[in-house]
Amino acid sequence: MNFKVYTVILITIISVSLFSCSSKKEPYFEGIIEYHNTFIPKNNSIDSIALRVIFGQNATLYFKEGNFFEKYNDGIMLEQFYLKQTNKTYIKKNNSDTLYWFDCQQKGEPILKYQINKNKEEILGIMCDELVTYYKEKTISIYYNADSLPINPEWYNKFTYSNKNFITKQMKSMYLKYKIEYPDFIAMVTATSISKQKVDPRTFEISKKKILIKDKN
Repeated sequence: MNFKVYTVILITIISVSLFSCSSKKEPYFEGIIEYHNTFIPKNNSIDSIALRVIFGQNATLYFKEGNFFEKYNDGIMLEQFYLKQTNKTYIKKNNSDTLYWFDCQQKGEPILKYQINKNKEEILGIMCDELVTYYKEKTISIYYNADSLPINPEWYNKFTYSNKNFITKQMKSMYLKYKIEYPDFIAMVTATSISKQKVDPRTFEISKKKILIKDKN
């Protein structure tokens, strides 16, 4: 796989699965979630250590009113964040002042079918439902609890990239675990801690010193 493929996979892991809502209208989740990445090869052609080097092992997510900012401990990307007002995702790939961006209103890959399985798995003491979406060459399973970590799906009505608009309408919640299964390997992102707290709005500001370049993802 080349760099473009790595980038698309990581963006998919982060952006496809991050969000959804509950019967509650307020309050919506705001805070910080720590995640851990796990990779399981299906054959000898895939090196799990190499995947960890590419994607990193741990990430910290800051979330507020639909905006998110994610920092990675290692891997190809250093940071990634989404701004609701621009409907764009911004990526920092190195220590320069350059940010790569792409429009989240791009068309998502067709979903062949989907299903919701109730009370599928317990994560951090929270019983989660499972949303499974089937694509031509992958299957994505997302574990969530809309009562514990609700969000507003209307925040993502125009986020068609990775079908996030559809997925958030089904879940209405932040995710606690995300699993994407490819023919050659399985990638999992699992929450290791959750802190409900106020997040400074300046976390999501783009410095005027940053150089913005459209990413060819």
